[in-house]
Amino acid sequence: MNRRLIDLIEKRVEKSPDRPALLHSVGGKWESLTWLEFDEITNHIAHGLMAMGLEPGQSVAILSRSRLEWVLADIGIIKAGCCSVPIHANSLPEQIEHILTDSNSRAIFFESEKDSSNVRCKACGEKVQNLIVMRGPAKSDDETSWQDLIAMGKAHKAEFPGSISSRQKKLKASSLATLVYTSGTTGMPKGVMLTQANIVFQSEALAAVMESVIGPDDIHLMCLPLSHILARSIVFAGITTGYANAFCTSLEAIDREMREIRPTFITVVPLILEQFHSSIRDEMNSRNPITRLVLKWSRGVEGKVAKNKMEHIPLPPSLAVTDVINKRFILGPGISERFGGRLKFFISGGAPLARSIAEFFESIGILVLEGYGLTENVGAANVNRPDRYRFGTVGPPVVGVEELIADDGEILIRGPNVMAGYFNQPEATAEVLDENGWLHTGDIGHFEDGGFLKVTGRKKDIIVTSGGKNVSPQNIERRLRASKYIQQAMVVGDNRRYLTALVSLDHENLQKFAEDEGLALDKIEELASHPRIRELVQREIDSCNRRLASFETIRRFTILPTPLSLDAGELTPTNKIRRQQVEVRYADLIETMYEMFAEKHDEAWAGDS
Repeated sequence: MNRRLIDLIEKRVEKSPDRPALLHSVGGKWESLTWLEFDEITNHIAHGLMAMGLEPGQSVAILSRSRLEWVLADIGIIKAGCCSVPIHANSLPEQIEHILTDSNSRAIFFESEKDSSNVRCKACGEKVQNLIVMRGPAKSDDETSWQDLIAMGKAHKAEFPGSISSRQKKLKASSLATLVYTSGTTGMPKGVMLTQANIVFQSEALAAVMESVIGPDDIHLMCLPLSHILARSIVFAGITTGYANAFCTSLEAIDREMREIRPTFITVVPLILEQFHSSIRDEMNSRNPITRLVLKWSRGVEGKVAKNKMEHIPLPPSLAVTDVINKRFILGPGISERFGGRLKFFISGGAPLARSIAEFFESIGILVLEGYGLTENVGAANVNRPDRYRFGTVGPPVVGVEELIADDGEILIRGPNVMAGYFNQPEATAEVLDENGWLHTGDIGHFEDGGFLKVTGRKKDIIVTSGGKNVSPQNIERRLRASKYIQQAMVVGDNRRYLTALVSLDHENLQKFAEDEGLALDKIEELASHPRIRELVQREIDSCNRRLASFETIRRFTILPTPLSLDAGELTPTNKIRRQQVEVRYADLIETMYEMFAEKHDEAWAGDS
């Protein structure tokens, strides 16, 4: 049996040639591409790349935001027997140069003219000989427009009709399909080698997870970067299952586009859910007292319903009737319609989700299913299912994946989804892939009853205080971010007597607070250093501390004047904090938190950054 992506595509086109595969907004109007059209266009792209002289196995990069053309380019590259190399749209120039040179990319798709300078680095100029512009006309002799590439492909197909099938016959399950570069929290990204078999297994595993609830009639709203493996895994699963992927034009437009496209499920990172949570909670709190009481009753009903479903207990008739009335007349007109009216669930991945966020959505009738995985295992090793889930966990392993917890608590994964290794880095590969095929994830966790995996932290990020206490900073940071006023948090304290934190503030909610308090300050930097804001943050941290062990509590904090950013090298493209870089940049502020008031261990301090 073949384990190649092209075989999955062929089966999908045979099953549902006229059903929508991809949807995108053109001038505010949603247009669709059928599976047959998807197949034809990606064949033209593959022929176009062959006409350019791309040989089997050569790398072709993609630098773009998520859009319909991204997926078409990706599949076209793979159909040509080449290796697809995604680059995050917000990558720094040195990261782009590193990926292009390390992957030996011979061509690159890029979104628009603004990306042109970033792909013309000196170190890769001789190798990257074909620049393909996905939007607009070519601006120089070495560029090819999207339309011209398609035309080249049509001409090549007419002249050499059997060339693509001849090339694809040589593709094996072990053939490299894509090089996905890791986020690089500790250094330059490494290229994760994913094979045809890796991708096919992941596609079929996710399709099996969704089999009872998602089918060809469903629509997934894509609002994550396709340079992230999780987003691409959802696209690949769509080929197996047959659902359509619609592309959100921007996060600013997501509220409107959810109502327009009416998706049945959406994959997000926790940050998006945190933003929804904050706005919905504020909206509820702004209602009149009677409406707030009704909403409180409504949330209580949904909490009981969800608890019964989670424990597989049939709903009593009275609760079942109440649930129907609640969803139709109370939650439906407001909450449900906000998300398009057909939403079955959110999938959350890419970073840990606070349990309180999932429970909040549960109480308003929206299910959030958290999953877990790495680029090194094609994005999803564990997934909560609609009929088998537990909040605070990332669910059981997908079928076909083995997992162990090592003696030191590290999560180990083995299965057909595990990468072939890091590109040209045998030593780095040996550090994470042992001789028995186990992938050492670097994450710490344990299994709860029923086989649900709970991830508690990173092995390398574990803080060991000078008193010998082991602390997972991510757990505390998630609790801190649950505050509507705290946007980011990084806990510090390795080899220290106690923990401290660097925090950035949510500007929108902070501005509202300032207006309510009559703090007439124009600049957000002034608000961040105002005594009333320090008191506010102190209360939020005190609230968090009350739910922590004494050695986990935050004793002091510094409010940063601006949020940590990707451009400053403080975040990865998937919004993970580069802890080493942040600690170096703010070393003086961190030291000050440990030097000031040395004997007053219960006092917090907000630094004048």
